[in-house]
Amino acid sequence: MDSPLHPPLRIDALSRKALSTKSAQKCLESFLQDFQDRTTAAQSGQTAVTVQVQKLKTALKEERKAMEAA
Repeated sequence: MDSPLHPPLRIDALSRKALSTKSAQKCLESFLQDFQDRTTAAQSGQTAVTVQVQKLKTALKEERKAMEAA
């Protein structure tokens, strides 16, 4: 019999700080590079996470371009 599933802990922010899309994109690029380096070193295939973060990075870039054009 399988053990019961335990949902992940809920994380609540204690404070928040507004970020521009440019700042968020730089943070994501840094995270993505670090994440890819770690997964390559560990030789684990976390491609789903990598693809989702890359999609977010691309969406932020497009949003920033649209805002600059307006």
